[in-house]
Formats: sequence, structure tokens, C-alpha cells
Amino acid sequence: MMTNSDDRQASRDKERTSAPSVYQKKLVLQAASRSDPSMFPVDVNKFLKIAVILTGHGMHRFLGQDIPCKSGDIYIIPPNTQNDFFCIEKSEPLTVRYLLFNVGDWFDGDVAVLGAPHYCYGVFHDNAAIAYAMLNAETLLQVTDLLDSIAWEIDNCRVEWQDAVRAYLTLLLITVGRYVSNTIQNIPKLHAKEWRTVMSALHTVNDHFFDSELTLRSVADALYISESHLSRLVKRLTGKSFSEYLKGLRLHHACKLLQESALTVEEIVRQCGLRDLPSFYAGFHAHTGMTPSQFRASHTKKQNECHPKGERIMIILSEISENLQKGKSKLVKEMVQQALDEGSNPEQILNEGLLAGMSIIGEKFKNNEVYVPEVLVAARAMNMGVQVLKPHLMAQGVKATGKVCIGTVQGDLHDIGKNLVKMMMEGKGLEVIDLGTDVPAETFVQTAIEQSCRVICCSALLTTTMGVMGDVVKAAEAAGIRDKVKIMVGGAPVTDEYCKKIGADCYTVDAASAADAAVELCR
Repeated sequence: MMTNSDDRQASRDKERTSAPSVYQKKLVLQAASRSDPSMFPVDVNKFLKIAVILTGHGMHRFLGQDIPCKSGDIYIIPPNTQNDFFCIEKSEPLTVRYLLFNVGDWFDGDVAVLGAPHYCYGVFHDNAAIAYAMLNAETLLQVTDLLDSIAWEIDNCRVEWQDAVRAYLTLLLITVGRYVSNTIQNIPKLHAKEWRTVMSALHTVNDHFFDSELTLRSVADALYISESHLSRLVKRLTGKSFSEYLKGLRLHHACKLLQESALTVEEIVRQCGLRDLPSFYAGFHAHTGMTPSQFRASHTKKQNECHPKGERIMIILSEISENLQKGKSKLVKEMVQQALDEGSNPEQILNEGLLAGMSIIGEKFKNNEVYVPEVLVAARAMNMGVQVLKPHLMAQGVKATGKVCIGTVQGDLHDIGKNLVKMMMEGKGLEVIDLGTDVPAETFVQTAIEQSCRVICCSALLTTTMGVMGDVVKAAEAAGIRDKVKIMVGGAPVTDEYCKKIGADCYTVDAASAADAAVELCR
């Protein structure tokens, strides 16, 4: 039974997930380490980023330009703008606190219009491409207090908390704006129209760099401007030509794939929109000073040195779960194999990687945080991982949680709901025998006998066919297995009252609940 505090927590969680997005993160960067956009649960290209240097000193790479940074520095970086932080060798760790939010979610009018004079309360002086301020200890404490207040409001969701967050964001931008300086040399400045044009161009490039047909001409045509004008704007803002910017972005992504995936170099070349291997090898060596294989080996060695074997396995299992929830089938398959190569137990990979991720998806589906398409792609990713694990699980004699047969009853050809329930059940570790659609009552019972199923699941979408569910119960009684098998029913016209009327054992309102109930019935 839920208590009042449980109800309040559920209400806060629901309000938080439906609210405009705002995220905070604190990173401690050691020597040779760097910040990584993938640390955020959002597409950082769409969000304004505020970065506060709390301790240490290092380098801030902004649009290809390296800017020294130290404790007390604060940067406000507009959307669609590449940037990164690095710690300097043999120096104390660089601690960076981030705040990310979509300006249009929290503000209206010119304050929310990129390129407008009053954008973000005018913090970008003279349309500079970045806002920078050096804060004294007192002002730095004031800024961190505002960040703490925002975090507290988000965590607690008190009455009118969104208004409070909006007020703190306003105060934060105005406070920083008073200290913004022009001491960073060579920071580009553009007119409002030029700003919007070049930001749209960079957004297009960041979203479509993997398309080998992406060129200066195609982007210029999409924006209805000349190639020469766009080329000048990109050069002015980034310090690079369009082709250099695009090439750098593709090589950066290639480095990331070499670090995080088992893709071949040929596959990486295709995924990054590059045209041929020889030019990729030449460009990659010029960019990193290493060949792709040397770069990958170097990264693997560093990872092995930084993390003991057990910790590496836990990191991989966590990544399997996260990527499964995002529906990244190929990456899940590669990471399952990587976990096996590290010596992880197949059953541990199944339970703590694949099933853990699917369980989270199931809970989110129950709470209307994700919908059928997200569940389907997550289930597909799980199945890809299971295919890699299956021979290893069989060799170890690992058995499923239980065995279930499922089908849509005779006369009914609808299968979307049935398929969703099947995927959710498999995500709970059950072995599911899918009988398809238009299944006679006798087939349900015969399958349960032959396959030693603990549960029979009947689905129906039509009131004219749901009567077959009662026939399944009678057929199980006639076959003498009614005391050995549980019968579940579900579908749009079915109710708990109808379930009890026909003598079935269980009715659930959705696929996730059906999977949970099936696990309980198999125990």
C-alpha cells in the first residue's frame, strides 16, 4: 500500500518528468582527461550551457580555439556550439560545474530569441559568440548559491517550483551579465541575422555530418544564401573553413567510435560520412598523430590501467543497460560481446545488463514516461544482446525464470498488444512461446502440456472473440491441467470482472503489469 509520502514522491516525479528540461553536472578532470558531451542525458546541441570553473586551471577549447581557464571563470555557451574543457598536465584537477537548459522552455520574447539584443538578458555583449566573466570569490559564491537553489527546487518540487527556477535562472544570467568582459581575444562577433544563419548552418552540420553528401553547397542552398557568404561566416565564427570544420567534426566522431565501439575502420569511415580509407588514414594521423589501430589500443590500455577488471565489467554492464533503453541494438550487441571478452559471467550480463535495462523501460512504460515505439526498439536491442549470450547461457545451463505460451484467441487477428506483452515478458527473463493469432482454445492447452508451460496468456481485441478465453479455461479443466497452469487474460475489451467470471487467474491493464504478473505466477 502506498503511503502519503509515497504519493507525494510519485506526484513530484511525474511533475519533474513533464517539466521543462534543466540539468546540472559537476566534473573533476584529471591530467589528460576531458569533459564529454555524452555525460548529459540530453542533446547538448540544443541547450544553453553555463560552465563554472570551481577549482584548478586548464584549457577551454571553444570552436577550435584554446582559451586558458582557471578557478572563478564562468562561460555561457550558446546552443549548437562546440566546446570542451581539458586539464593541464601536472596541474591540480580542474573542477567544472555545468548548468544546461533550453532557453525557449523557460523564457519568452526576445530573451529566448537567439541573436536578439536581449537574448539571455543581453549576456552576449555585441553579439559575441560566447559570454565570459572572471568572478571574485564573493561573486563566485553567489553564483554557486544560485545553482544550489535551482538544484534544490528541482529535487523537491515544492509549490510553484518552476516559477522559482525561472526566477533563479533570470537572476543568474543578470548577475553574470554584469561581469561579462571582452578580455578573451579574437572572439567573433556577428549581427543578429548573421548569428542565426551561422548557428543554423552549424546545427545542420552537427546533425548530419555522417551524410557523405553534406557539402557547403547543400547547407547554403538549405539556408537560401550563397556559398561564399556562408563560408565567410563560418570562418569568422569558428576560425576554420567549412570543410575544415566538417572534417574535424567527422574525425572527432571517428575517435569516439574507436574508443566506444568494436566497429571496423571501414565501418567507422562509412558512419562518419567519409569517402575513402586512404584519405581517412592520412587525415586521422594528422589529427591524432596515430593510426586508428594505435589510437584504439592506446585508449584500451588507458582504460585497463584506470579501472580494475571488476570495475570495467560493471561499467560495461551499466552501458549495456543505458544503450538498451535508448534502443541502440548494434551497440548493445557489441557491448555484450565486450563483457564476455572481459570474462563476465553470461548470467550476470543477462541480469545486470539486459534485463536491468528492460526492467527500467517497463517501469517507465507503466508511468507513461515512454511509449510503445520506445519499448519496441528497446526490446529489439535486448534480443540482439540475447542472441550473443544464448550459446553461453545454454553451455552454463542457465534456465529461464519460467515458461509461458501466448497468443491472440481464435477469430482475432490483432497482434500488436500481444507482441508487446511478449517482449515485456522476455525482458523479465521468461521463455515465451508465441502461438501467433487466431489460436484455438485446444492449441493453448496442448502447447502448455507439450512445452510444460506454467502460464497461458490469452489476448483479444474484439468483444466477439473474448469468449474464446472462457473456452481455454474449460479446455484446461478437461485436460486435467487446470491445477498445474495459470491462465492470464488481457486486451482492450477485457476487464478484471470478466476474468473472474470465466475462472481465469489474472488480468492486467498493460503489458508491463502483465510481465510482472507472469513472473509472480511462475514462482
